[in-house]
Amino acid sequence: MESNGNNSPVFLVFYLDREMMGSEIMQGFADHVDKVLVQKDANAMAFFVPTDGEERVECISHVPGHLNKDVEKIIKDIKDNFSQ
Repeated sequence: MESNGNNSPVFLVFYLDREMMGSEIMQGFADHVDKVLVQKDANAMAFFVPTDGEERVECISHVPGHLNKDVEKIIKDIKDNFSQ
């Protein structure tokens, strides 16, 4: 996998249907994502966030020295969704 220009991992954030997150399918999906990241020797971290809205995947490349607005939004989404 190509480098993002530093040693920081790329963050892959999967916003998935809240009901699916509680299903048996989720573990297999998470395992598969992990397996692909390992096989590709990817410097990446995957996060799975439940959503009641649109399902999507976001890729965030960390900028050293400061937190960008995309990462701040994802942190807020994680806090909001896991506090329900």
